[in-house]
Amino acid sequence: MAISTVQTLEVPDVCHRWLENRGTVYQLLTEFLGHWPTLSLVAQWSRGSGIGKAAELTRGGRELMQYLSGRLPEELVRICEREGAEYRRLLQYSKQRPLAESRYSPYACQAQELSDFYASAGIAFKKVSGESDDHLAIELEFMTVLHDRMLNSTYSEESMLQLMDIQIKFLQEHLLTWIPALCRELNASTASPLYLAVSHLLEEFLELDLSMLRTWKRSWDGETEPVREAVLV
Repeated sequence: MAISTVQTLEVPDVCHRWLENRGTVYQLLTEFLGHWPTLSLVAQWSRGSGIGKAAELTRGGRELMQYLSGRLPEELVRICEREGAEYRRLLQYSKQRPLAESRYSPYACQAQELSDFYASAGIAFKKVSGESDDHLAIELEFMTVLHDRMLNSTYSEESMLQLMDIQIKFLQEHLLTWIPALCRELNASTASPLYLAVSHLLEEFLELDLSMLRTWKRSWDGETEPVREAVLV
C-alpha cells in the first residue's frame, strides 16, 4: 500500500497514520510554541481536525484535544485570556533562557554547523524576528519543509531516501539532543494545561517521528525487524 502523494517509495502499513498526520503535528507545534495563543488560533485548532490527528499519535495530543475541543465560544475566550497571560510569563523567562539548542544541548552546537546543515538541504530561512539557526521554531520549520518536499513533489528513489536520511540525522544530532531537557524544564515551570500538553506532545512526537522514519527506511532497505508502534494508554 502506498500514500498517493509519495510517488516512488512504498510506505509500510505501520507508517501510514503517522505519515498522513505528521505535517499537521509539526504545524501545530510551531504555531503554539512560536505564536501568541490568539482567539482565532485557538478557535481554528479547537474546531478543526488537526488536534484529533495529534491525538491519534500521542498522549500529549490527546491532552490538547481534551482541553480545547468542543468548547463554547465564551469558554475559548476565557482559555485565551489565561493562556495569553501564561505565554507572556513564559516569554519573559525565555528571554533569559532562549528556546535554542545551544542553551539545552550537552553538545556544543555551532551556528555555522547548523547553517551548513540547512544549506546542504537547499534551505535558507527568512527570519522575520531574528531567530538564531538553533532556535526551536527554525528547527521545527526545517523538519516541516523536508516533510512537505517528500509529500508534494515527485523525487527519484535516491532523492527520497536522502530526504529521509537528512531528517533522521537532524532528529538524532540536533532536536532530540535538547528537546527532552527543554520539556522537563517547561513541565516544571508551568501549570498551564495548554503548554503542558504541547510540551508532552513535542517530546513524544519527535521520538515517534524518528522511530517511524527509521521504520520506513528499514522497509526500503529490505530489513524486516519488528518495530514498536506508539500505543496510547
